[in-house]
Amino acid sequence: MPVGQPRPGQSTATPANVAYRVGRIAPYLSGRWLDFGCAEGGYAAALLRNGASTVVGVDVAEGRIKGAIERKIPNACFQVFNGAQLDFADGSFDGAFVNEVLEHVVDEQESLKEIHRVLRAGGHLIVMSPNRWFPIEGHDVSIGNLTLGPAPLIPWLPEPFTRNWTKARNYWPHQLVGHVRDAGFTVLETGFIWPVFEQYPWLPERVILGYRKRIHRFSNTPGLRRFGVSTLVVAIKSQRYQ
Repeated sequence: MPVGQPRPGQSTATPANVAYRVGRIAPYLSGRWLDFGCAEGGYAAALLRNGASTVVGVDVAEGRIKGAIERKIPNACFQVFNGAQLDFADGSFDGAFVNEVLEHVVDEQESLKEIHRVLRAGGHLIVMSPNRWFPIEGHDVSIGNLTLGPAPLIPWLPEPFTRNWTKARNYWPHQLVGHVRDAGFTVLETGFIWPVFEQYPWLPERVILGYRKRIHRFSNTPGLRRFGVSTLVVAIKSQRYQ
């Protein structure tokens, strides 16, 4: 993936996906939360409904922040940032939500350490990013003059072989956990997010609805669970990092 500047991805804030993803992390939501890479604010209201008292969203795309502000979500505010430094004091937030964003930033450690700085001791970090065990690359893939998206089997190929084709990173679960730990966080939970087939509904509607009713069973079944579309990492800023 080319580096040097953030490359915003497509928003995942479709209704079923928002409900599923935020529902997975609801037990951790309370207080003031940072929505890092908030796009048009599609997750902010759900974070508030599920326990956050206030949400501050940041994004590198000015047009997306304008769209988020136009939603006029109570107890939420949004601002543009430069992709590197957050304009907040140390310990400003009780939690940070980083949903399908880390794979697009210039430097994962720079971003995670800046989030670490603005979290209070004991604050939670939630990261969801593409899982290489899922056999389909959801971002565009460019091979010569050919552009594919979604592209099958790309995540299973060696990364050095595909890095010039892809527009976003893709992580083995242990790699994502490693990034979070290297930034100074203590990992509490690692799980998997399964697709809701809302953006690409290639299955019959009746099958999709039945699948969604059982989605938590799939995401918790040993062995099978690792094939989710994204890896979920829940971490905490330890007291020793005050």
